[in-house]
Amino acid sequence: MPGVTRPATRADVLATLAIVLLVVSVVAGRAALRGLAPRPTAEACSALLERYVELVLRAATPEPAPSVIAERQALAREAAGERGFVRCEAELTQAEVACALQAGNADDLERCLP
Repeated sequence: MPGVTRPATRADVLATLAIVLLVVSVVAGRAALRGLAPRPTAEACSALLERYVELVLRAATPEPAPSVIAERQALAREAAGERGFVRCEAELTQAEVACALQAGNADDLERCLP
């Protein structure tokens, strides 16, 4: 009969519970592994910042002058300040930074980061 549903059986409830627990454990496991992953060095984070500035500039201007790239990178380093790119060192992994440094454009770089 249309519109009539059968009550959930014990097997249905257990199957649903198993699926929910599996999804939760996968998400929690990824977070735990990410938390234990090695963090990038200050130098790698500085290189990431400079690479991002270069790629964003190249997206706006296909052939920017090297002096313009260097100027913008210096401004970014100055904005980061003495402490450097702190979020990078605290929240990113070495693998994410390595992926970002190999990116060919700003969009690909951003896809490497959480």
